Amino acid sequence: MWLSAVKLLGRYQGRNGQIEIVEYSWDGTRVYFEEGVRQSQATPDGESVFTYVKLMDELLSRSEQILVLGCGGGNLATRLSRLGKRLTIVDNNPISFVLAHKFFELPDELPCIVSDFRKFVFDDRTYYDGIAVDVGGPGFRFTDEFDAATCDAIRSRLAPGGRIVMNVTVSNDIDPTPDRIAARLAGEELRTWIVDEQGIEDRNAVIACMPEKTLGSPAALDRIMRHSHERWAIRRGRLRSRDLPFGSR
Repeated sequence: MWLSAVKLLGRYQGRNGQIEIVEYSWDGTRVYFEEGVRQSQATPDGESVFTYVKLMDELLSRSEQILVLGCGGGNLATRLSRLGKRLTIVDNNPISFVLAHKFFELPDELPCIVSDFRKFVFDDRTYYDGIAVDVGGPGFRFTDEFDAATCDAIRSRLAPGGRIVMNVTVSNDIDPTPDRIAARLAGEELRTWIVDEQGIEDRNAVIACMPEKTLGSPAALDRIMRHSHERWAIRRGRLRSRDLPFGSR
């Protein structure tokens, strides 16, 4: 009975493994699985059901020209585009762009660049007032991929007043990953916040690196968190760049 409630829309081979797109009959949402890991879930018109995507949307509300690192189902980019943002999307898996257009309503006119995100930020010369980072997948190691040099290169693409918002996976409450990456991304110029669910294992956490002393619109963020029926909360980053051990900055 459960199998009849799930419709396989397509199976594809990507650079990081097998991708399956399925549709749930009970709510009509579509899910992008990569090697069995749920990477995206959205309504057929591309609206994500994930709270972290909605939080990233809100945290980037002041930005107009945004670099999006990572595609998957393209739900973050689709939402930002509908809010009138000018986007450049980068992903090393070209099939992701095809599937985002076919199944999740990613707008056709958006610039989609096939590249490793690290190579792109080291080579790029454009400045953005917002950078959204949502990369990952099976076997992805955030601390290794977002070393100090890579984080410096990402921050160097910011225009004055720009901000970085990133989704990371957190193992548990004592996992230092979000704080370490936040400190690397922020350098000495930006302030850091972490938005996540304490007590939940293998959870998403949103890193926000901002030039302002306050984190966006607290009321808007609070509405998103309350509507989710999850235990999201905001805290300040626990580390600054100068707190990191020499050689890991």
